[in-house]
Amino acid sequence: MYKRLLSETVIYGIGSILPRLINFGLTPFYVDKINSEDFSKFGQLYALVALVNIVLTFGFETAYFRFSSDKNLSGKVFHLTFAFVFINALAFLVGMHIFNIPIANFFDYQDHPEYLKWFAWIAFFDAICMVPFAFLRFTNRPIKYSAIKVSQSLIHTMIVLAFFFWVPAEILVRIGLDEPVAYPFFANVLASFLGLVFLFPILSKVRPYFNWELFKRMFKYAYPVMLAGLAFTVNENLDNLILRDMIDKSEAGAYAGCYKIATLMILLVTAYRMGVEPYFFKKAQDTDAKKSYADVMLYFVIFCGFGVVALLGNLSWIKTLLIPNEEYWVAISIVPIIVIANFFFGIYYNLSTWYKVTDKTYVGTIVSWIGAGLTIALNLIFIPIIGFMASAWATLIAYGTMMVISYFWGQKQYKIPYKTRKIILYLILSIGLGFLGYNLFDNHFIIGNLCVLLYLAAVFFIEKSSLRIQAQQSENQS
Repeated sequence: MYKRLLSETVIYGIGSILPRLINFGLTPFYVDKINSEDFSKFGQLYALVALVNIVLTFGFETAYFRFSSDKNLSGKVFHLTFAFVFINALAFLVGMHIFNIPIANFFDYQDHPEYLKWFAWIAFFDAICMVPFAFLRFTNRPIKYSAIKVSQSLIHTMIVLAFFFWVPAEILVRIGLDEPVAYPFFANVLASFLGLVFLFPILSKVRPYFNWELFKRMFKYAYPVMLAGLAFTVNENLDNLILRDMIDKSEAGAYAGCYKIATLMILLVTAYRMGVEPYFFKKAQDTDAKKSYADVMLYFVIFCGFGVVALLGNLSWIKTLLIPNEEYWVAISIVPIIVIANFFFGIYYNLSTWYKVTDKTYVGTIVSWIGAGLTIALNLIFIPIIGFMASAWATLIAYGTMMVISYFWGQKQYKIPYKTRKIILYLILSIGLGFLGYNLFDNHFIIGNLCVLLYLAAVFFIEKSSLRIQAQQSENQS
């Protein structure tokens, strides 16, 4: 069972991480072909669709898993979940078409109201595809799940590259693509629709069904999940959603472009989350569970600390590789802040173990909305004063606050023997060396990598006694 769980986790991880990596690989083309003012649309619209998707699916993916565990309800839950999400998504799609012009005027897209229609279609396709994707996960078909996810991403990438390099501009203008920023949007509509085509064998099994009593039970279970997801999405996307309307559009686009560099750290944390969550629950009943959680936390901090120092120490050449358009470099100073913010989020995710294994998931909703409240307040107050730097600092403060609250709350409710002094030491060491290489020595390549070597040497010196003890224990056991 554990071997199958591990293999499925890896395959699902591929389905979740690889598409993001493929999309991340398009960043140099985007920033090279799209000016920073237009790129602000890219950041805002994708932030908007992320928020919309949370509302359209309304936590019913998790509710589907929960209620399908009853074999007598499994088929009914499948049909009911699809019916609710489809009606929800269809109402949104129709509303976006009816009120397209007023909404476009409100968001300053009066020159291209079709962009909002396209994103309504993306949200619609993604929402109704959620149910068959959940069906694949529930019925243990990780290969098909990941194959479709990766195929969608590859198709999207190929269409974008075709628009940029192979399709004549006059043909693109004829079909309404008169700006390079429109290429990834339209390509996404096509890729999302093809996801629907790939999933048609499952969608063809859907039958009209509605049961009021079952719906009430599922809705009651799902809406707290939706609220927690909405808080997480606000923390992650509010900056790109509002910056375009609060500061110069070219600066907002530069922020969205440079934020892509920090995606390297986000992907590292996401890959870790995909792999470690099953482990948390698997260990929950073991007598040494708390010690294992503490060890995992320490290793995570050491590894991500290395990521912080390595990324910031090499930012001088990474930015030229990923952001070749110097017009975007006006916002490069956000990268260290966003990288460290996501380091804090990774630690928070580790700390969240206590309320997940004790079935107190409401804590996650509370802590997430504290972070979201800070994100909203700090952005609205300080963006008019210090511009896009307010969004970067708001992300850092929100995730840092969530991390601290979860630590102290968890230690009172479910005390885990974290090696707190070591963790704080590695935090100070990695952040200090990262900023030393980035700020004090002006991102010098050699100095930056000397900081990386210094970090590794410090880790080896601090941990060598622990490694020696573990090696001796292994020898004694063998």
